[in-house]
Amino acid sequence: MLEITAKADLLVKKYNMLSHGDFVVVGVSGGPDSMALLCYLLSKREELDLRILVANVEHGIRGKESVADTEFVKQFCKSKDVEFATISINAVDEAKQNSLGVEEYSRIKRYEFFNSFNPDKIATAHNLSDNVETVLFRMSRGTSAKGLCGIPPVRDNIIRPLLTCTGEEIRQACKNSGIPFRTDSTNFDDAYSRNHIRQNIVPLFKRLNPSFETTVSRMIESINEDESFIKSVVDDCYEQCFDNSSLNTSLLNSYDVAVAKRVVIKYLSSYGVAVDDYHLGGIVELIKSNGKFQIANDNFVVCEKGRLRYAKMNQTVDFDNLFVNKQIITNEEFLTNCKLWREKFDFFCDCDKISGNIYVRGRTENDKISPAGRGCTKTLKKLFNELGINIEKRACVPIICDDKGIVGVYGYCVDERVKPDSSTKNILLLKILLEDKI
Repeated sequence: MLEITAKADLLVKKYNMLSHGDFVVVGVSGGPDSMALLCYLLSKREELDLRILVANVEHGIRGKESVADTEFVKQFCKSKDVEFATISINAVDEAKQNSLGVEEYSRIKRYEFFNSFNPDKIATAHNLSDNVETVLFRMSRGTSAKGLCGIPPVRDNIIRPLLTCTGEEIRQACKNSGIPFRTDSTNFDDAYSRNHIRQNIVPLFKRLNPSFETTVSRMIESINEDESFIKSVVDDCYEQCFDNSSLNTSLLNSYDVAVAKRVVIKYLSSYGVAVDDYHLGGIVELIKSNGKFQIANDNFVVCEKGRLRYAKMNQTVDFDNLFVNKQIITNEEFLTNCKLWREKFDFFCDCDKISGNIYVRGRTENDKISPAGRGCTKTLKKLFNELGINIEKRACVPIICDDKGIVGVYGYCVDERVKPDSSTKNILLLKILLEDKI
């Protein structure tokens, strides 16, 4: 254990992974990596007054073999006087029920289990070989520089003390120190992408460079240093252009495109929205003009009035369930107490100019109106732009119509055709309420 202990000590110190009195939950499957991690932490238990709890998840994938692994870990913990807890899941069926991949679902359940103990730290046995495989896997699928940063040594309360040790170093240390471990038979199945990379791809690189894993480790460290600097620049730029839940497009356009993209990514991530390169490119083009751009489903970004903002376009109104309070009064009554009527109602027009039935609907693409007193006809889209109505709210604006066409835009304007004038005798007043607010 001496070599991996020295490497682990350096990493623990560099990232301040452990503090005196920490309660540490250790994920242990029974394999060489997790068993070596457990033994490393046990060697620090007395020195740092650590409380250690071993958490084991039996995934229900390998039948009796995985059950035996759990029993193996349980007995080892008993021999070392270590707290032990385990759960069993049916990863394959449960993942399908939740529309997730087996690996992703298993990872989520593991961390849920680990966090259920409310520990100070969660220790996992990721090693350098895992990190190299992760980087190669991401490269094969396409990734950014951030993706090449690999697995972080520390994330929140998760620590990875063995991240600078290769898998081979750990297995050799276990053999030299007599640390028992179990071997997962699925580790040799090439059907799994990571196994294919480990068993077939990495050896090819090692033929070119026997120190391939160490070389990649240095590359990862270098990229992480660059990413740390870039992040500080992006954070400063974000603070400059973020205000009122939106981004200043003039400032965004002044940044280098690499910085602008990362500012947008940071902004959208605050809404839990991730974007790929294609959509990111579309957003960068959008900030040079005005309009909206669909990210996915009802997720949009909107650029208008020099601001870029996130919007969900699922805001709709069931116009069939609107309650329309109508009242007809004489023009004389209206003029006598105009202020009162305007406070009670949001729309009024000449009642006698209404043709047939009056009803309320949402806007359609080719709708046009002649706003009273403007002497022109324009599309509702242009009118909404002039009125400053947010794009995502436009589908909710009631359009008042009669048998001849649009009578007005509720709350904003009346059509020239039905506006009150000197010959008006009766006034139609409208107040619209949603059914659930009556």
